[in-house]
Amino acid sequence: MNGIGSARPLRAIGQGRRAGRPGTATHLDAPLRRVDPDVARDIARRFLDAPALGGERLVSAAYRELRVQTDRQFAELTEPDGLFGYTVVWTKLPDPYSTETELIEAVRATGVLEITAARADRDRLHPALDCAAGGPYDRLRAVHDIVGHVRTGYGFDRDGEYSAWLRQSKLYHGLARWAAATELHAEHSVVWTTGQFPEHKGVLLPRRLLRRSSSRRGA
Repeated sequence: MNGIGSARPLRAIGQGRRAGRPGTATHLDAPLRRVDPDVARDIARRFLDAPALGGERLVSAAYRELRVQTDRQFAELTEPDGLFGYTVVWTKLPDPYSTETELIEAVRATGVLEITAARADRDRLHPALDCAAGGPYDRLRAVHDIVGHVRTGYGFDRDGEYSAWLRQSKLYHGLARWAAATELHAEHSVVWTTGQFPEHKGVLLPRRLLRRSSSRRGA
C-alpha cells in the first residue's frame, strides 16, 4: 500500500459474463484476509491522534481524487443499462437492514441498496467529504457496500472489513488510494480496537504503516 500504482477496472470485480446483475447470486470470489491486531492498534492510535482535517495541500488533493474516482465507480455501478445496473436509495431509516446477511442477500436479489443518508447523523459529519443526501460521502459508502460486501460476501466483522478494504483499494490509484485507506481501513481499525465509532477525519496516515497492514497474509 503505497498510495501510487494503477487501478483495476471496475469490471474486474465481476465473474463471467454480466456477473452481478440484479438477482444474480455472487459467491465469495477472493480469500478472506486476517487483520493483524497489533498493526490495527497502531493504525487506530494514529487516526485518533490526528487532527480532524489535515491542513496540507496533499490531503486536499487526495480527497479530491477520492471523490472523483468514487463518482466514476458509482456511475458505472448504477448505470441502468450498464454492466451492473444497481439502484441506490437514500433513506432516513437508521438501520435499513437488520443484519449484514440481510443486506447482502437483499441487494443480490433485487439490485437495490438502501443507504442511511450520512446527514441523518448531524453530530458525525465528514470534514472532507460533502454529506448531503446522495453526495460524495454517501456515494463512497454505497460503492463500499456493493464492491466490498455485496459482490464478495464479506461480512462486517473486522476481517471482513479488512478484506473489503484490500479488494476495494485496488480500484483506486494515486492519492485516492491513500485517502481510501483512511476511510476504509483506519476508521474500522478504531472500531475493532475500541468498540466505538470514531469521528470522521480527513487525514492521510503514514504509508509505511499502511504497507505493514496490507502485506498481512491471509489465513
